[in-house]
Amino acid sequence: MTENLIREIKRVDIRIDPAELERCFRQRLLSKNEVLLDFHSVCRHYYFVDSGALRVFFLEDGEEHTAWFAFENYFFTELESYTNGTASRYRIVATEDTELLQIPKTDMEFLLSRYDWWKEFLLYTQQQIILKLTGVVRSFQTQSAEERYDALFTHPDYIQRTKQKDLSSLMGITRYSLSRLRKKRR
Repeated sequence: MTENLIREIKRVDIRIDPAELERCFRQRLLSKNEVLLDFHSVCRHYYFVDSGALRVFFLEDGEEHTAWFAFENYFFTELESYTNGTASRYRIVATEDTELLQIPKTDMEFLLSRYDWWKEFLLYTQQQIILKLTGVVRSFQTQSAEERYDALFTHPDYIQRTKQKDLSSLMGITRYSLSRLRKKRR
């Protein structure tokens, strides 16, 4: 059940105890369009995407804005809600049939208190997320929409597995502008 998660942890060159992961993580299957976390609910889990894809978005003035997508081998949570026990400002929805591993906060705290290897992995994962977010902010500040779109081709999942309206929302441009960029690239 946790083979992909174990492989991801070992990729960071961390020795692990697979039995503890098996004990703490539970499999969860989501159908396409099924909600994993809804607005105003409290996030009580970390998630690992074994297969499939999720879209994370928020509402502003009644309009959906895509914050990010989570594809295979992505380990994440809605950090503000999870950490502070507050209502989520995001909705997380499966964009295709998705298989997750989820770990409740109590089991996460157990692993953190007992295993240095788990602390190392979590720290590494959070650092990678921060680096990606920093890169996204920088791209919005320094690149044109066309340059941001071109950069997506190094991440084919975004181009191949997301709806145009969701991708344009993530990029901060209209669907019309995205369509124009796509035609120009062909």
